[in-house]
Amino acid sequence: MWIVELEKPDHKLHGLYNAVKDRIGGACEFCAGAFGVKDKVVACGVKLAGEYDGHPSFKKLVSAGYQVITF
Repeated sequence: MWIVELEKPDHKLHGLYNAVKDRIGGACEFCAGAFGVKDKVVACGVKLAGEYDGHPSFKKLVSAGYQVITF
């Protein structure tokens, strides 16, 4: 999962990630579980979002004014 990789200081996008980290609304709980990194994502300080069968509710996020960005 990207969160764990972007936390690494030697990752080429680490600086950009750190610049926006406080704006991350959450990481997909289902995906974090599928990749076996739930604990690592939480340890990075990112909340897990899983309102819709383990996935974040895009409708809820967009309705709240968020812009959804995916890798």
